[in-house]
Amino acid sequence: MAIGKSKISDLNFDSFQNTIDKSIETDQASDKFDRQLHAYTEAGKKLDAARVSVDDAKDSLNEATSTLQKAVNNVTLVEKNLKESLSKIQDVTISAKISTSDWNKLSKHRNRIIADEQQLLEAHQREAKEILSRHFYDMANMMSKREGVWLSNGWVKSLLWIFLPCLLYTVISIGYYIVSFVSK
Repeated sequence: MAIGKSKISDLNFDSFQNTIDKSIETDQASDKFDRQLHAYTEAGKKLDAARVSVDDAKDSLNEATSTLQKAVNNVTLVEKNLKESLSKIQDVTISAKISTSDWNKLSKHRNRIIADEQQLLEAHQREAKEILSRHFYDMANMMSKREGVWLSNGWVKSLLWIFLPCLLYTVISIGYYIVSFVSK
């Protein structure tokens, strides 16, 4: 028996490899296409749901607009009726005759009311004077007993300009020492 050429050499492994690679690429492209198709389908469903929501909102807005238009028409009608009623009321004149005795009684009542108000105002003025007098008397007593510290506005301003920087320096120093102690 003669040894001959193997039939395996007739097989083209490169073509098998290419076929397998193309098959893998086709499967990957198919999977990618399926994913994109699924994504487009989902997007279409979401778009349909959004369109339905927009249509519902549009219908609701149209209904609200018609209701508002009816209310505006009703208000316009009421306004027109009110204007007509007011013009009729303004056209009405009332004639009244007041006798001299009634007019004199009315004047006497007005004068009494004015007199009562004057008495109330005078009583209030007297009470205010008494309160102020007591206050000044109490202040004079405190000053004569040398109680309290009494400074003019100029002195207060001057002392504030002196004490304020000292206070700020003290607060900042204490804060600095606390921060430096805590950071150690």
